[in-house]
Amino acid sequence: MKFLLPISTAALCLLLIPSDSADSNPAHCATQADEHAIASIADTWKDSYNAGDAARVAALYSDDAYYLTQHYVDGIVHPRSLIQAYVQHGVDARYHIDSIETLSTVCSGDVAYAITRYHSTNGGQKAMGVNLVVMRKIDGKWWIVAHESAVPDPTMAIQTLKPR
Repeated sequence: MKFLLPISTAALCLLLIPSDSADSNPAHCATQADEHAIASIADTWKDSYNAGDAARVAALYSDDAYYLTQHYVDGIVHPRSLIQAYVQHGVDARYHIDSIETLSTVCSGDVAYAITRYHSTNGGQKAMGVNLVVMRKIDGKWWIVAHESAVPDPTMAIQTLKPR
């Protein structure tokens, strides 16, 4: 089943989450089991990656998932089999995810998204990145259907913002 097109994950979230859920109080999942399942995806991702298990990381994604990243030549890794190959490159390079912090989660029915920040050690260098992870409940299980990752470049980034 083709669920997603290769479009910006942020734009996708705006399409998937009903407007009444996009207020300052994010919606909670229908059940605590769903909230727990969604929350555990980041821990499973981190633990599996650090254990060198690219197959277990890839198993968190739907068959037709998209991974958007600046670390791949065309920016889009699709489907799950290529996501596994992409993750394997990081595992082979002995990259390590030091932490993943979930900043926000919104759940609406069978669709949810999480905004996270991660810290990693890659080739002895510390890095920080952010993720937008879109999940969908399919046949009773939560799957990552789209994942966008960005690593800000502090030398090129705006250093402060002031509201007008």
